[in-house]
Amino acid sequence: MPRTQNRSDLDTSRAKITARSSLYSDFHLDFTPHPNTGDITTLFDINSIKQSVKNLILTNKGERPFNPRLGSNVRGLLFEPADPFTALDIKEAIKETINNYEPRVKLLDVTVKDNSDANRYRVEIEFQILTTLETGDVSFYLERIR
Repeated sequence: MPRTQNRSDLDTSRAKITARSSLYSDFHLDFTPHPNTGDITTLFDINSIKQSVKNLILTNKGERPFNPRLGSNVRGLLFEPADPFTALDIKEAIKETINNYEPRVKLLDVTVKDNSDANRYRVEIEFQILTTLETGDVSFYLERIR
């Protein structure tokens, strides 16, 4: 039997309105427990988005079940010669991936520097969160695994 609404259900004078303290949250991927609670460590807002951007770049297309187009083919480009042309291809792949699969951010700049001596690339991604207009950056090395 459906529940009927009482007058007390409509009384909004006692309603408490609170603002959320964070917009985005995600768990930390190293699964280290929190020192006090023992729960999995949680990332919030800018740190959550940084982790998401990095995961998108490091995910190969076809790697995610039920979403085969998600990710980039950056890892495949790591086996090309380490030169400025490959760095440009990696930069374009990163731009395409973030613009297509991360709707929470506006991409500001992507820098890919090749380090041919170490056979790796330094990637720096600068973005702006659309909801808070806060800017953030992610930097990491891309190198092939032998």
